[in-house]
Amino acid sequence: MINHKQKQKLLSNWGEKAESMACMAEVRVYDPISSWECYLYAMNPENEDEIMCLLKTSKCDEAITEYGSINWLKALFNEHGEGVRIDPEYRPRRTAELFKQLNKGLR
Repeated sequence: MINHKQKQKLLSNWGEKAESMACMAEVRVYDPISSWECYLYAMNPENEDEIMCLLKTSKCDEAITEYGSINWLKALFNEHGEGVRIDPEYRPRRTAELFKQLNKGLR
């Protein structure tokens, strides 16, 4: 789902950097038919399935920080049976700033 370079950056963000959002959100995952989106910013080196992300959905006015898993992302499907996608156009952004922007309705 994510490439080696992205994975290495996510792994290096785990811990204090991730807890304080003093890192880059490296990957944007989204649903092509809704406003659901998830920005991965850390991966647990001891369990590479565990991730930390910013999650923004149409059901919630604010973005939230969330623990999730790569397997969870792979298992998500929309009403058309399409899985989530990685945004190839996305460029890494500072997690704390992105969090604020998502809560202001910006992207």
